[in-house]
Amino acid sequence: MTETTMDECIRIPRRQFNLALAGTLGLALPLGARAQQKIPDRPIMLTVPFAPGGSNDIMGRAIAERLSTRFGHNVVVENRPGAGSVVGAEHVARSRPDGTNLLLISAAFTMTPAVTALSYDPLKSFVPVAMLAMGPSVIAVTSSFPANTVQELIDYSHKHPGKVFFGSAGVASFQHFAIELFKMKSGADLTVVQYKGGGPALLDLVAGNVQVSLGSLIQMRPFLESGKIKLLAIAGPKRVAFLPKIPTLKEAGIDIDMRNWWALLAPTGTPDSIVQQFHDEVNVVLKNPKVEQRFAAEGADTMPMSREQLAAFLKEQLAKWAEVAAKTGIKKN
Repeated sequence: MTETTMDECIRIPRRQFNLALAGTLGLALPLGARAQQKIPDRPIMLTVPFAPGGSNDIMGRAIAERLSTRFGHNVVVENRPGAGSVVGAEHVARSRPDGTNLLLISAAFTMTPAVTALSYDPLKSFVPVAMLAMGPSVIAVTSSFPANTVQELIDYSHKHPGKVFFGSAGVASFQHFAIELFKMKSGADLTVVQYKGGGPALLDLVAGNVQVSLGSLIQMRPFLESGKIKLLAIAGPKRVAFLPKIPTLKEAGIDIDMRNWWALLAPTGTPDSIVQQFHDEVNVVLKNPKVEQRFAAEGADTMPMSREQLAAFLKEQLAKWAEVAAKTGIKKN
């Protein structure tokens, strides 16, 4: 048997060596390229899981407009309402994780798992991108409703059992959870009517088809200023600067905090480098004084935080609303 020396082993023809080297680099380069992937230079779809006109839609369009300017191409808002944000979330969970799909979430995203069987995992099917803002909710009634305080609303509901209707954005929506918590704490007799989004619920409040609603100040303000609705209380920890005469629920004797919030997620599998770029770009937008002023004018505060902080916040919110569902008797579908 002929032995092969070390010298013979390393005498590889130059052409074969170059081909081997090219093949090795060909395997290595895509990994490096993936690690450095950038936000795609094509339209990005931002799914808002509620109907147009609600606070989620308002917040989604506000952030999409700013990001479009920064990216130089469109961030397109697509409304996919249904089942308390489940329809839109399912769509994004199944979408391609290539950096062209984002999901705008709010408090409802952490409420639905407590009462709805999901095809996705709220933590495992998505990656946190960025926290956007937090704002107080308000309890509103039609302008002709014979109550000007929370206590008067409660008293009226007791005198007219089953005849005071509350417009909710849908089963397992933020409004649904919030009003059930309010009913439990206050004893108010309110009949909940479910809609497919906060926008339709608010329009029916304005039309007088329901008498009461609870929602983010960001969506209520235009109708308040036009005199079509009136506010009874701020469902947050403090009064709002431009509504100094409207008391908080705590001041009205009901110690609950029902602030809403908004954040962005991406489907799991989206390259981390792209997620981080989205995070950084959103936080730049949130620190823009004009954006801060715009949100403040709607009663909301920008809330930039790290991706890790957002992940921890989502876990805490999921646990919180699971407990509320158990205590209020909201049933799993």
